[in-house]
Amino acid sequence: MTRSKLAYGLAPLAWLAVGGAGPVTACSSGSDAHPPLISSGGSASSDAGSVGTGGRKIPVGTDGGSSGLGGSEAGAAGEAGEAGRPDRGADGGAAGAAGGQEQGTVVPVTPSVCSETAVWAGAAPVDAVSTDADESLLSITPDELDIVFMRLGAPFWAHRDTPSDTFGMATAVTLPAGYVASAGAALSSDGMTLVLISSNGGSFGALSRTSRTLDFGPNADTTAFVGLNQRAAQTLERYAAPVLSADGKSFVFSSFRTDAGNISVVYQALWTAPRWAMPSSISHGLFDGTGDKRPLPTGLSSDSRTLFYFDEATSKEMARFRERPDAPLYDVIDLGDRAGAIPNSTCQRIYYTNSGNVLTDAD
Repeated sequence: MTRSKLAYGLAPLAWLAVGGAGPVTACSSGSDAHPPLISSGGSASSDAGSVGTGGRKIPVGTDGGSSGLGGSEAGAAGEAGEAGRPDRGADGGAAGAAGGQEQGTVVPVTPSVCSETAVWAGAAPVDAVSTDADESLLSITPDELDIVFMRLGAPFWAHRDTPSDTFGMATAVTLPAGYVASAGAALSSDGMTLVLISSNGGSFGALSRTSRTLDFGPNADTTAFVGLNQRAAQTLERYAAPVLSADGKSFVFSSFRTDAGNISVVYQALWTAPRWAMPSSISHGLFDGTGDKRPLPTGLSSDSRTLFYFDEATSKEMARFRERPDAPLYDVIDLGDRAGAIPNSTCQRIYYTNSGNVLTDAD
């Protein structure tokens, strides 16, 4: 079987599926003494806490640590619930309240859905998706019922009624003129929307359908991406690797500028109906790349506290963790050659690409 190569955007390098897959554990490194970087607006899954590393306890002092703002300002923010900042939500208010407590107070941190000590093993091909042809994963819904993947360079979709069923017959996605799937694609959690990127990498568009068992429509709707697309035209940025959060409130993607040192960053935009707001960098100073060695988002946990991405610089899949959806992604583990990893809603299973196959592992 040939090796899978999923090209992203304008760069010649590919998201490579290399080597074999086996049990993986990794040590993370990070610190609890960093200020928040962005607000993501993600919400915790009902399954959150079923898998995790145990409740981490963070001392709260005047500097606030990673629990949020510090001092009197944080206390006011907590009491007000971050009034005027709906993107912060309960997490922002709680963080502010924590930061305003007396020095030495210990605030327990709820375990995230995804565990930093997960042992991924039992690699198995996804039936009816992995064949003798060359395939690579693009996106799968958190409930594991809808999947989009590349087969011999063309995008396909498939559906099943339960996660234990075999996927039905794969159907080709009809790509609108000027759009490609080789730059990445993102399914909404209900399987009804598919986000694509234009062939020049400068704009997003979305296909929709009226049922999870029907084809996507042939026309790309850019309404939700007007601001992001205008931004790309003004800054000469090129987009790749879109990922939608499970709750539909945040949108993560890779971007690099063709006129500014070739730096590649990972952005996150929040949903402010009827469109996505201007994005904030979640990789700056942490895991930025270059135009030909990018960090390419592949999946986001259902509580928005774990980001999976493929690192073109090392040709490895990585997972980064944070204490809250609005905290920095400091802690990182290496998932090896599980390219394009995407977790299910409980993060007890991941789907990924390896050597031209779409596989799944369990923790």
